Amino acid sequence: MNGSVTPPGIDEEPLALETTYAGKPRRQRRLAPLLYLAGPVGVLAVFFAGPLGILAVYSFQERSRTGDGSWTLLNYMAALQPRYVETALDTLIIAVISMAVLLAIAYPLAYLIAFKVGRWEVPLLLALALSDELNPLIRIYAWRTILGRNGVVNTILQQLNLIDEPLDWLIFTKFSVVVVLTASWLPYAVIPLYAAMKTIDRRVLEAARDLGAGWWTTFQKVVFPLTAAGFLATIVIVFIPIISDFAAPALVGGKSGRMLASVIEDLFLGRGQWGIGSALTFVLLAASGFVVWLSYKITDISKLDTSR
Repeated sequence: MNGSVTPPGIDEEPLALETTYAGKPRRQRRLAPLLYLAGPVGVLAVFFAGPLGILAVYSFQERSRTGDGSWTLLNYMAALQPRYVETALDTLIIAVISMAVLLAIAYPLAYLIAFKVGRWEVPLLLALALSDELNPLIRIYAWRTILGRNGVVNTILQQLNLIDEPLDWLIFTKFSVVVVLTASWLPYAVIPLYAAMKTIDRRVLEAARDLGAGWWTTFQKVVFPLTAAGFLATIVIVFIPIISDFAAPALVGGKSGRMLASVIEDLFLGRGQWGIGSALTFVLLAASGFVVWLSYKITDISKLDTSR
């Protein structure tokens, strides 16, 4: 009997397996990602793209209490009126300042929670999460009590003889809007930064200290490059809700602290001018989309720089 003779049945089994692999299982593997995406994409199409498409139609129509729904470009021309442009600039200023203050507070806080507090790490994270569970309107009215003319801050300053009369600029100004927005979105800024910092190997920080690096050098050369993606993800997550917030400007902003979302809310619910409100909505959406695009581009650059 020759040793090269193949026993019966050996060749048939791999052929059968190959046929099976080339048949139904392979097609299933190709279709599986599409099936998994069908659900989320369908939900987005119904609950996001659908209403957005309706707003897109409204933005090109004469939609008001007296309008007939005819097609027009006047809504986008109206969106360029000086009063709306001025409000848009105020919105950008408030959002940028709020984001800067928020990051200045959230980054050190995330660092402390990730590396310095020890067994208090989980309780502090839970406290941050619970602080966001409070109704937003209750939080805003609490800040009105704190910053008001007869509020906590003015009362303490007067009792300490630091001021002779209440400070009027603490409430119904851009300052009060920045304070409320910063306090409201702090948990959403801290948690992504904390998650990014937890990916840093502590031995890297110890090596930096052993090599004589101070805290600033360690932050600049080690911590920030390794958390740059989380830093920019925080901007994307937080900046868009800040720039589109309308509750805080309406309740603590007054005339000087008004933001574009408050104008849109008034156009829809107050004046019934749905066409101009829809056009301003897409202006705000375009600005938010630009921020997202810019953040992702910078994130790609930071990853390339970090990997060198």
